Amino acid sequence: MNILPLFTTIVAGAFTYSLWKQYRERKKIHQLLWTLAMLFYAVAALMEFLMNADLLGPSVLAFKVYYVLSAPLVGMLGAGVVYLLARKSIADVFTGLMVVLSVALLVTGFMEPIDQQVLVEAFQGPLGEAFHDAVHAYPMSVRRYAIIINIIGGLVLIGGALWSYVKDRRRTYNLWIFLGGLMPMIGGSALGFFHEPNLFFVFELIGTILLYWGFILSDRFIKDREMLIKDRLNHNST
Repeated sequence: MNILPLFTTIVAGAFTYSLWKQYRERKKIHQLLWTLAMLFYAVAALMEFLMNADLLGPSVLAFKVYYVLSAPLVGMLGAGVVYLLARKSIADVFTGLMVVLSVALLVTGFMEPIDQQVLVEAFQGPLGEAFHDAVHAYPMSVRRYAIIINIIGGLVLIGGALWSYVKDRRRTYNLWIFLGGLMPMIGGSALGFFHEPNLFFVFELIGTILLYWGFILSDRFIKDREMLIKDRLNHNST
């Protein structure tokens, strides 16, 4: 049994809770989007774990839940970055695009039948390779939405984090977010290059940890900055 997705579920779940707490305190749109994204991440990773042969195996429902959540989470992460870096009007348009594409994926993903033979055959092998191969159980009429969301959302996430660091080198937490967004992409490529099934889940877990660490550092940065501003205001008033 491959338990790496279970570890990813736990980390993503803890991350979701931390983001939700921050959103309740500050009520920022990007925090809400990231909360939803990491909730999707946790559920998708849980589906990965449950589809071990010892548990549910090649379940159509579990795979559909996994597939319709995996791409939108990337889109929501990217949308959160846009709210941090661009005007609200631009961020609203970008988020609207991600929502429309995600709804289209959700509807077609559940309405379109899966080629169960492809799904079952994919899960005859190692779990990491199974998810890579099983996407072909869906027709391109479904997969095209996931492809567009992953490309746009992923590029915005990693590009935005890197750009934010370049603009302000004090915000080193953006480097961890950049690496966290990059890890799943590297994992997918490494799976095909090295033919080591576990690499997909290893990089997925590392990416989740790095994103969470980047969030922790960003929270510290914001609190330290707020404390500095408060101290300056108190000093000026005396």
